[in-house]
Amino acid sequence: MILSRIRGTFIVTIAVALGGITLGQSTEFAEADGIPTISDKTLVAWVYLDNLTQRGGSVLTIDDQQTHFDGIVFGELSPGKWMAGSDGFTRTHQDQQAYPAETADPKTPVEIAIVYSGRQIIVYRNAREYSRHQIDEPRSFGPGSAVVIGLRHLLAGDRACIAGSVDDARIYDVALTAEQIAALQPKRPSDPSPLAWWTFDDGAATDRMGCFPPGRLVGKAHIANGRLYLDGHESFMVTPGSAVPEPPATVPEYPSPIHYRPDKGVFADPIPFFWKGEYHVFYLQGGVGKVPWKHIVSTDLVHWRDLPDALLPDGDPNGPDGEHIFTGSAIEKNGVFHIFYTGFNPRNPVGEQCIMHATSPDLITWTKHPEDLIRPDGVHYKNHHNCDWRDADVTWNEAEQQYWMVMCSDTAQGDGGVGLLTSKDLKHWQQEPSLKGADQQECPDLFRIGDTWYLIGGDHYSYAKSPRGPWRKPSISNTIDRPGVYAGKRMFDGKRHIWVGWVWEIPTHRDGEAAAWGGSQSLPRELYAGPGGQLYCKPASEIVALYGQTLLDLSRKPKPVLSGAEWRYDGGALVGSSPSAAFDVPPNYMLECEVRLEAKSVFSLAMRRQSDGRAYRLTLIPENAQATLSGPGFNYQRPCPVDVSKPIKLQVFVQGTIIECFINDQYAITSRAYNFQKGQVAFEIAQGTARVESLQVKTAPQAAHR
Repeated sequence: MILSRIRGTFIVTIAVALGGITLGQSTEFAEADGIPTISDKTLVAWVYLDNLTQRGGSVLTIDDQQTHFDGIVFGELSPGKWMAGSDGFTRTHQDQQAYPAETADPKTPVEIAIVYSGRQIIVYRNAREYSRHQIDEPRSFGPGSAVVIGLRHLLAGDRACIAGSVDDARIYDVALTAEQIAALQPKRPSDPSPLAWWTFDDGAATDRMGCFPPGRLVGKAHIANGRLYLDGHESFMVTPGSAVPEPPATVPEYPSPIHYRPDKGVFADPIPFFWKGEYHVFYLQGGVGKVPWKHIVSTDLVHWRDLPDALLPDGDPNGPDGEHIFTGSAIEKNGVFHIFYTGFNPRNPVGEQCIMHATSPDLITWTKHPEDLIRPDGVHYKNHHNCDWRDADVTWNEAEQQYWMVMCSDTAQGDGGVGLLTSKDLKHWQQEPSLKGADQQECPDLFRIGDTWYLIGGDHYSYAKSPRGPWRKPSISNTIDRPGVYAGKRMFDGKRHIWVGWVWEIPTHRDGEAAAWGGSQSLPRELYAGPGGQLYCKPASEIVALYGQTLLDLSRKPKPVLSGAEWRYDGGALVGSSPSAAFDVPPNYMLECEVRLEAKSVFSLAMRRQSDGRAYRLTLIPENAQATLSGPGFNYQRPCPVDVSKPIKLQVFVQGTIIECFINDQYAITSRAYNFQKGQVAFEIAQGTARVESLQVKTAPQAAHR
């Protein structure tokens, strides 16, 4: 995975009008929120870019702080071209061959407009049509949404940001016409008036219309001479959703017993590897400048020991690994360990991204082999300077008796894809056609369980009966834990596939250090095969066993005291159909319970609930086969079918600023939790009835790592 792309400058105006589906709202959103729900709308921004080679940043994005966004994005899919960026490219036209490449120099202003009107998107450059296309499903944005300038969107895996300066940015709650767009001028009012408007003339990131709260400047973003200046490296402006309560000024660091985090910087992109009873995790260290490969090891998945750095970006400043060492994989052959990693350096004349090779006799001391550098062949894969060519994952294909390397790549046909290379000796590689039907993956992980192959990457996965495909998505869900955990990969210990990723830090808040690309290691999970190509997920047994002190148990006598509840005890169970039953618990814990619901029940487990009712809530809606995890400013949803004829098992880990939830040892959903550091646990019923047949709250000793 790539920490950021390159940089850039000129003036741009983009207008985006959207229509569509109203998002589900968390119960925390106030009725009087200043952000209305917007269907058709227009985004406008004037920006100077430093160069035309930068990739994937945005000059103005509206983000629902869940997974959805629409933004003014430059060069993400095609270098030098503008596009309407969106989550998973769901509202983005991906065939951009006919788009004119931008030619303006850094001092030349350019006006661009993108209009979403219902299902139609029209792009204008200097009031002339640039492109148009139809979309399948428009999306609305409303309460809880944030505005981002610089970063593509809050959960952007590559953390790509614009480098340059923004002169004026605005949001309209109507779809402007071509004539209205042509009449727009920076720093001047318009008819109609914008819903939100940032001019930066007063030296602050203030919405002149008062719709959004004041923006926060992240990284080296600063305002001078009526412009917002951005350097392309984790620098951006962001507004919190206006309904989001402010977190504490500083969130106390909590040494979690189940989440490894380095003493400096953040944990990103794990590369797990199991060897002779030890769980090794190589990882990328974000937030420290040039990115190295760090190395930790554990015998129990709980206590992690730091080992010497595996790989450092210490090569020639203009060479392939003279800037960053990015994701790859580790494998063993005949007693020798091999790492294939991404060397990332925009200054490298050979190419920005190269696959590199290193070996070790002991997993500790590594020797680089720059002579084994791999670049795309120009036949199967594009070989231009900025092409995707990264995140190599190497595995042994027993059926074909050869090693397979899969990676993020740009195919020669221009459709992106998962690249494939094969080798007999891990040194000489044959480039083959990409895996058709497999989604473009970041940090891919190719493996087999039984007779089914799986390809995980970024935050989603696909499956196939043959690794050559056809690859397809499961019908129910193709995510393990989205969007809370990113870039997860797994290792096989002879019995289990153990998977770890990193838990996002939300850029609008703080967690120990300033938010950066990365976060803390998620608790290790076990992946196993479900029906229809699904991958099920449950916490590793070592993590559960760590919680040895029981503080609350329904089976105990006397029964735990209920707080403000109309629920009742019925034998060994707790039964209710009224709003809530609450219990006092410590700030950090593991909770396990089994609950019976009706098909039409709407049931929530509230965590750290406050006296005014605000909380983090895991909500199950069996009729919709859906689960949500919500709190101030977020409302994450995932498919989650449950059988109401059986008890439903819930398991949640509330630790510091991280909440990880598991349903029936199958489905996971995770989020950061910054606003509330303590509070009650409560069962809440919005519809139907619930019967809680068991409940235990347990604690674990603290660990050395935070």
